[in-house]
Amino acid sequence: MRRANVISGVVLVLFGLVTVFAIIPWQIDPAPEGFVSPRLLPTLMMGVVIALSALLAFNNRRAGVADDPDAERNPISRSEIMALVKIGAVFTIALGFYLAVSPPAAGAALIVGALLALGERRPLVLVLMPTAFLLVLWAVFYKILGTAIL
Repeated sequence: MRRANVISGVVLVLFGLVTVFAIIPWQIDPAPEGFVSPRLLPTLMMGVVIALSALLAFNNRRAGVADDPDAERNPISRSEIMALVKIGAVFTIALGFYLAVSPPAAGAALIVGALLALGERRPLVLVLMPTAFLLVLWAVFYKILGTAIL
């Protein structure tokens, strides 16, 4: 377990650094001079994630692996890697539907794909869940709030 904590801590530190130095500046415009930047809160939160992830990796690395009975085992199993690949594929397909077809199609693809990746095989659930969810969203945004999301 210590090895898994070290690996996850290092991965989260790298993710946080990429977010702070690349994603936040790319996605969030700076504020005019004299105003609080909208980048402040996301940057602070990612700073906390980086600090806690580094602490996790450091504490588990320092403890060593001598007293860990699972030290020889691979901390990430093949089934976990396959689950990551499946969910990644679902998000990629949903993004493709979003860009090529429409946001509701992407939402349906995301829900159905996630259900299939999690092992759901009942056709009624695969049809009714995205239909009900998207209809509720449509009713809330278009009828109750009177806004348009498309």
